[in-house]
Amino acid sequence: MRGKLQRHSIESAFVLILFAVFAMTVVAVLALGANSYQKLVERDDDGYNKRIVTSYVAAKIRSNDVRGKIQVGGFASAEEEDGIETLHLYRESEGEKYDTRIYYYDGYIYELFTLADLHFDPEAGNVVMEARGLSFEREGDVIHITSVDTEGRTNTAAVSLRSERGVMA
Repeated sequence: MRGKLQRHSIESAFVLILFAVFAMTVVAVLALGANSYQKLVERDDDGYNKRIVTSYVAAKIRSNDVRGKIQVGGFASAEEEDGIETLHLYRESEGEKYDTRIYYYDGYIYELFTLADLHFDPEAGNVVMEARGLSFEREGDVIHITSVDTEGRTNTAAVSLRSERGVMA
């Protein structure tokens, strides 16, 4: 009887050790998977934050792509340089000319929608997001966008104005 009890005790200990090894393996695999997932999320967030400004501006340009209605210049006027590089998107409605201005000022990207000839301070715009810089350059029918995110990473995009090539009205 005593031999049976000892053999049963050894079998129980073996099953318990085997279960413990299995549990530790499961925990290790879960920890590795969670670490890998966290790194993927951080990488995706970094890429998103780097591209979001240029994607936002490019979408605004594409949605307002009308011949002669997109200009790059100063804040107060597209024709005058005043130290604040601004993208002007003009639109007419009910006989009034409107100006959507997208610009970088004092650590933020702003958007300001006004009647075209009204003068405002740059602080009057709506904050779009925090950044370190935003600039525009126009070469013919292409607008080059350069942004610097809060981490100091630079991203560029080029948007071709289809309306300037006669593709759209």
